[in-house]
Amino acid sequence: MYCLMQNFETLPTWLLSSAALVLLAGLPTLAQPYAEQGYLTYDMKPLGSVDRPLILRTFVPTLSLSASQVLRNHTNGLQSPKYSPGSGKESSNSYEPIDGVPAALAVNLGKTLSYVWDTTECRLLYSWTDGFLDMKNYWGDQQSGRRRGFGYVPRLYGFVFYKALGEHPLSIDGKSLSAQGAPQYQGYSLDSDLIPVYDYRIGSKEISVKIQPGPATQILKIEFSSGDKESLAFKSPNTPIEVILQIPGKLTLHLRPNAGERFSSEEKKRVIKKPTKEIGEQLYTSLGCIACHSMDGGKNHGPTLKGSFGSKQEFAQAQPITIDEAYLRESIENPMAKTVKGYLTGMMPPYKLQSAEYDSLILFIKSLR
Repeated sequence: MYCLMQNFETLPTWLLSSAALVLLAGLPTLAQPYAEQGYLTYDMKPLGSVDRPLILRTFVPTLSLSASQVLRNHTNGLQSPKYSPGSGKESSNSYEPIDGVPAALAVNLGKTLSYVWDTTECRLLYSWTDGFLDMKNYWGDQQSGRRRGFGYVPRLYGFVFYKALGEHPLSIDGKSLSAQGAPQYQGYSLDSDLIPVYDYRIGSKEISVKIQPGPATQILKIEFSSGDKESLAFKSPNTPIEVILQIPGKLTLHLRPNAGERFSSEEKKRVIKKPTKEIGEQLYTSLGCIACHSMDGGKNHGPTLKGSFGSKQEFAQAQPITIDEAYLRESIENPMAKTVKGYLTGMMPPYKLQSAEYDSLILFIKSLR
């Protein structure tokens, strides 16, 4: 699938999907026999890998991103009248515009990392782990071959840990890109590791961007470069970053989580009926807690979890308390409520979890004596 999408990248979006469907359905190496698999024979939930990323040019969900700031260069769709093939007449009812971002690039590196690059805004829109896109709405049902009418946007599944906020985060020579007009996407190339490098122009300036996994789960490494060696800077509301390199014409940073929400595809979401320490340990890894909170007392971007339950904790702008279950629950749901003394505010995003997931995490933390 990766090769097919690469070969058809230059085709129009509507032709790309049609051509890819025809070829994918006709390749015996990609599917089980026709009779066993159903009407359509390709995987509705494709995945790439770190060694061979999967790149799809597709519609993607908006995830409630700001239309006035994040998606400011996208035009708004209009209602269209409903039409009856039987009568040959339009009705008084209308179809609503599809809620999705067109012509985006969705990239998957296996369960480690997925992200969306917007070719209109020339910026990272969001990133997630533990999944990618369920393409059924766009590619068609395996049994009937039909895609969802007036709802072609694939479903995102996995844990979203970053979402774009505010105006374009990159500035050149102290001036935000949002104040310099609409960027012009030029395309992408693949580096020696098959990682996409995106190129765009803003006025006469040329910018290249490379997005890849960072040093830990739910941390992105982003490299910016400019053709004329301008001064580059990155700033986004409520988004913690760590600058690794900043010299004329180059900027490298680590982008940390600013969101925390799990999405599922059409399958029923697994409901946890009974919280357990084992489930909590799984969540500690899958939600990215491991990136900032150690289990062995080691210092990191956040306080260690070892021996934390029952201990007395001091805060930057609150009275000291003894850590109990109520505090742990509050810290997961609303980490901005209290910041442990000696640590930066805003480093941890809020998490929306099932009640039993909160309780499982608390059981796991209590076990780290």
